[in-house]
Amino acid sequence: MSFPGAPVDEGHRQALRPLAVVVAAMAGGLVMLAVVLVLVGARLETPDTWQLVVVGLATLGSWGLALAAPLPRPSGPPTPAQVQTSVVLRAAILEAPAMIGLVLAFVSQPLNLLVYLLPALFSLGGLWLFARPSVVARRLSRAS
Repeated sequence: MSFPGAPVDEGHRQALRPLAVVVAAMAGGLVMLAVVLVLVGARLETPDTWQLVVVGLATLGSWGLALAAPLPRPSGPPTPAQVQTSVVLRAAILEAPAMIGLVLAFVSQPLNLLVYLLPALFSLGGLWLFARPSVVARRLSRAS
């Protein structure tokens, strides 16, 4: 099965649905981690400068990779395997800054919610803009 342009028919939607569920679960996990941080008593305070620099650089790097990473050049329309590989890779790259922020939230004393929330918000935005299966399938179609 191929994905010419934006998937519009039911077959394409069915092929992309499991990937969309994976990306949505990753986004939901980021939100749930914020809830857990609030429940364990994390405070919304300004973190140390070095922590902001670390999550800022991680966020810029992940967005840069998501935007500039070379895509495979299929000879024809993209296959489901190519879409799946690109979606999972992009989602993992875009989620990484939030995971770094989570570690830094637990390292800081007292627990700091802001050092997690900043990269998590950008991760959620990146997942929506660059890692949705329909977006990746469209971009792969344009690359071919």
